[in-house]
Amino acid sequence: MSTTDEHWHATYTALDSSALLALLPVLRESKERAAKMVETDARHHQDMEGTDAYSAQLYSEALAAFDARIGADDPTREKLAELRDRVQEVMGIQVQRTAESKRDMRTAQYLWAHQQREQWIIAELTRRGILPAFPQKPTDG
Repeated sequence: MSTTDEHWHATYTALDSSALLALLPVLRESKERAAKMVETDARHHQDMEGTDAYSAQLYSEALAAFDARIGADDPTREKLAELRDRVQEVMGIQVQRTAESKRDMRTAQYLWAHQQREQWIIAELTRRGILPAFPQKPTDG
């Protein structure tokens, strides 16, 4: 368990049952907002990933075709340089999307932490007898 996990675990253990009960709606609301952010970002990145890959492929093919046709002293080499710049721009956008994906991962971790805390609170309140325990299946023995 990490230091952060140990900290909130110790803090929540020290709280009385009413405070733990009051935390549940707060955690649930925050968790729902984070889940919506994760869903929205996932759809956005999925749409953009295909677009960026297709654009980069088209630019690369265009560069290869021009490069094969243009001589070293041809003045249209400037256009080829512009195309190379465009390809680099698209690749830069893809790098930016990778950074956004890392941010999305942090949002997912935030969501996971909230879920863990909510589950722990429910388990603790059940242990304290505040919430009813889920009925167990009888074991055949």
